[in-house]
Amino acid sequence: MNKITFEEYKSAIKSQYEENKNVDVSGILLNPTPAQLRNLCLMIFDNSLSKSDENVFKLFFNLKEEQSIRKCIANYDIARFRPIISFLKGEKDSENTTRIELAAILIDFNPRPYNKYLLNGKIDARGKSEASALVEVKKLIESNSDEERKNEKAGATNKGLGKKAVIYLAVLLSLFFMGYTVKGVFFPEKECMMWKEDHYLVVDCLNDNGALGVVIPIDENRMKLKKLDSNEKLNFFNNEKPVVWYCKHDGVVELFNAPGFHPVTEKPLKPITQYIIDKYLKQ
Repeated sequence: MNKITFEEYKSAIKSQYEENKNVDVSGILLNPTPAQLRNLCLMIFDNSLSKSDENVFKLFFNLKEEQSIRKCIANYDIARFRPIISFLKGEKDSENTTRIELAAILIDFNPRPYNKYLLNGKIDARGKSEASALVEVKKLIESNSDEERKNEKAGATNKGLGKKAVIYLAVLLSLFFMGYTVKGVFFPEKECMMWKEDHYLVVDCLNDNGALGVVIPIDENRMKLKKLDSNEKLNFFNNEKPVVWYCKHDGVVELFNAPGFHPVTEKPLKPITQYIIDKYLKQ
């Protein structure tokens, strides 16, 4: 079974945007501005959010536990909506998963988020496989009927054997696809990952446990990223080259073992400097 990539998900979102922008009764999608997208977020929030959409809102707007979501949206820097506009218009691509998921919410793309889109694709693929199998069974039955008619004309005495064989084959195929379906539902393939505290966890793409986290496709390089404990003794340099990367999050310098992007804010990680060590870490 072909895995539906995140790139396909992004393409589907942009395609729906192109289809819907001219028929949007609000007129926002035709030529959106950052302020309009911020106001659209407020309208969507006021009309209630699903749990997965709420998680995306919390991540995108960098919500702290004690903050009101609506207040945070109202006070948000509207300039940060510009990359979403560029993505939807096809002017500039984005690898920021939270930004992509918010774009899906803004144009009401379904199924969303990516894990549900992936599940939908698997169901479609499973249905096509089962339909193909039924076609093959039908061909076997028709072929067997033709053979029986030939046998009847020839006076054959074993005309029922072929029919039984086809029935057995049909039963076996049905059991096979039933087992395939059960496996897909109860033992889904772990093709996605989610950040948890200080590392990425491999999870099945149907993960929807309500935790504050976005399920994204597995990226082998990104999987290696780990958050370091700043209270432990760390070697920041090797032959004067930085081997630790950092990013400020909620006013705190967080350390990581590799370059890349912050798993929550998606901000690029920077190589550690002596200045950062002296100012934020030595104390």
